[in-house]
Amino acid sequence: MIFLGDIAVPNEVLSRELQSLFRSQSQLFGRDAVIANLEGLLSDMELIHSRTPVLYNHISVLKALQEANIRAVMLANNHTLDLPKQFKYTRQKLLEVEIKCAGAGDSQIAAAEPVLVKEGETEVIIFNYCWDFLLNHQMNPSSGIFVAEIEENEIVLQIAKTRENCPQAVLVVYFHWSFDLETIPFPLYRKFSQELIDRGVDVVVGCHSHCIQGGEKYKNGYIVYGLGNFYIPNGSFANGHLIFPAWARDELVFQLNLETKEATCHWYEYQQKGNAHKLLHRASERFEDSKRLKTYTPYSGMEHEVYIAYYKQNRRKRFLIPVFTNHRYKRMNRLKTRWLKARSQVARALAKLKIIRWQS
Repeated sequence: MIFLGDIAVPNEVLSRELQSLFRSQSQLFGRDAVIANLEGLLSDMELIHSRTPVLYNHISVLKALQEANIRAVMLANNHTLDLPKQFKYTRQKLLEVEIKCAGAGDSQIAAAEPVLVKEGETEVIIFNYCWDFLLNHQMNPSSGIFVAEIEENEIVLQIAKTRENCPQAVLVVYFHWSFDLETIPFPLYRKFSQELIDRGVDVVVGCHSHCIQGGEKYKNGYIVYGLGNFYIPNGSFANGHLIFPAWARDELVFQLNLETKEATCHWYEYQQKGNAHKLLHRASERFEDSKRLKTYTPYSGMEHEVYIAYYKQNRRKRFLIPVFTNHRYKRMNRLKTRWLKARSQVARALAKLKIIRWQS
């Protein structure tokens, strides 16, 4: 099974480029089941005039998703609520091409339901949740759609129940979390990911940072804190102002052999030449031996308290930003999140005025 990061494709031309990419990489894509984060709902119109990053996927992207054998897409992300009225249309069109979705639904209970994907005889159960702070400038629920939010205690209970009822299944939790362009995971997320592995999860995958955040083998499970983008072409959203820095254009594709439980890192590089947006395959390495992964994960194996100190010293986002250290500090985490929401409103206002960039 293969896991991709964020996909947002705004028009038919770029959909064809993505489809061509998948076809050229048929030795990897098209055989195993593929799971990806759909960064924005489906639309049959091009929405090019927007002052803010309204992300969506043109309906033509479905052909590219089919080319890659994408069997399920994750919808628990902030951009699902950019065009909430497109949810029913998105769900219908995905169903027509036999692609499942998780992380959003027409009720809170439905949004938190996992999806079941079979690869051969193996059942893979995938859960999808979004950090509630990322939805702070939107209404959740909105127009009849709920996005599943990260509620750690509820997730632990859900995992325990699923593991008891499905002892042979592979359990995957796919999170939408962290800050844009933060290069290392919150201490809270690292500790919680490890607890999920302890509870029976096989793989924890993260996205939203739009850059690689590293990964670790923990006991018998795998954690990839941030895959980075997979395909969000520079200059295609927010009137051309949504552009990712050069250092964030490396991308990670994570593959798990469901029979042997061996994992592989496939490394890609995003390149833009004029109106062409390409992904170049750079290397494939065994997860445990990957030299590239080690460069992104110098904190691998650190004890929690040591990592907290490491995070404080090495995080990118630090100006007036609190540190989240443990999911059990509920009250303190709520206060920190309220502060972040207020800070975010100021940052969005400055971005609209072009005083700061949307991605910085």
